[in-house]
Amino acid sequence: MNIFGLRKKNITMLRFSSIISFIIFLPFYLTGQTLLEENELVGAKEFNSIEEAMRSPESVYKLNLEHLKLSEIPEEVYRLKRLQVLSLWDNDISVIPDRIQELPNLQYLNLNENKLKELPSAIGKLRYLIMIEAEENEIEKVANSICSLSELSSLNLSNNKLKYLPVDIGKLKKLTNLNLRNNELNALPISFGYMQSLQSADLSFNKLKQLPAEIKNLKSVMIFDVSNNKIIELPSEISELKQIPYLNFSNNELRTLPASIGEMDMLLMLNLANNQLTSIPDEIGKLSGLFEMNLSNNKISELPSKIGKLSNLQKLNLEKNMLVQLPSQIANMEQLMFLNVASNMLESLNPRIKKMENLHQLNLYNNQLKNLPPEIGELDKLEEFDISFNFISELPVEIGNLSFLRKINCANNKLKNLPIEFGNLSNLEECNLSKNELNELPPSFVSIKKLRKLIIRNNNFTSDYKGELRSVVSDSTEIIY
Repeated sequence: MNIFGLRKKNITMLRFSSIISFIIFLPFYLTGQTLLEENELVGAKEFNSIEEAMRSPESVYKLNLEHLKLSEIPEEVYRLKRLQVLSLWDNDISVIPDRIQELPNLQYLNLNENKLKELPSAIGKLRYLIMIEAEENEIEKVANSICSLSELSSLNLSNNKLKYLPVDIGKLKKLTNLNLRNNELNALPISFGYMQSLQSADLSFNKLKQLPAEIKNLKSVMIFDVSNNKIIELPSEISELKQIPYLNFSNNELRTLPASIGEMDMLLMLNLANNQLTSIPDEIGKLSGLFEMNLSNNKISELPSKIGKLSNLQKLNLEKNMLVQLPSQIANMEQLMFLNVASNMLESLNPRIKKMENLHQLNLYNNQLKNLPPEIGELDKLEEFDISFNFISELPVEIGNLSFLRKINCANNKLKNLPIEFGNLSNLEECNLSKNELNELPPSFVSIKKLRKLIIRNNNFTSDYKGELRSVVSDSTEIIY
């Protein structure tokens, strides 16, 4: 009896559940709509014309109407009730009508390169939308209803004319990729910081002046590009983005960095080029995992000694600053492979540079150097060396120890002669000696068998000596007078 009772109850519950399910999914039963999984969509047939699609509208899940010069969405599209992928890329469509909501199963919508001025509220009714591509339009406004798209994971609105974002954009809880590059945004709504799934945010080439403190809540973001804006100051809360490996704040108007930046211990790449920075906080030395740092084109006159603690740094760009000297501790960066200190005011090079035994490229172009320390010869992995536009009158004989050197630029100095050891540079391929005071090359030059290009214009070579140059260089060398 109890068993029958249980069975009867279960049957009743199953019937009730079935009725509820039927009511919920009634629209799907009536229209035959079925949401395909991503792998099924990939394998589904793609229809490339309205004519082809209308032959079997019940079979159309993917419709490609790209490059057709359409001025509006064809009427027939709204009859494709199973449509899940629609591409209207590269047309002349200026308006998305409210009828777009008649495509309830739409998951992927490509509107790139049209003439749209807004994303209308009707798009917010497409509750299964996963991706919206709408770059290269004239969009000035995005309806706030877009923020109700609970499944949206990718939104591309780059290269438009957006001046502001929907106030509720933070409700896009599943959004992982956001591209707003090249718009006219001058502020971000507070809710921007609450997109908890956001992994990649490109806000570059806008007019942002500041970032909301709420960005500290973007705990999933891995790529954060805010380059080419007008930001003067970073909020200290940015340090709470501890998981981020890449930060790009180049081409802004930053005057200082918050000391808290040193707490971003997962940071691998930091780009602060083309700002107004005059100094770097000591705390930068805490970024022990930093792999690459670009501080070029700022107004930095002195580097903190703690910079020497960046023991894993491999690439450092200090070009176009106001540095008179480098701190001796910089030599502790023994993993450094690329060092660019071009266009500064360096008057000397610290002998401790010999500790940078992994240097492959060293650029000292356009400084105030009058000589090089003999220790330069201990950089035995150096491949490219630029000392052009300085005041160097003599090279140390130890330069001949740079056996891996492939390119050397000594142009625009005051060299009167070269050491005979120059001929030991057996791997040298390019050598620029233009605009010096040389009247001859050492006979050892003939030993440089791999030399392909030799630039010697604007020196003191006589016409007779130029005619004899072939006797002191390899036959395969191109000589540029």
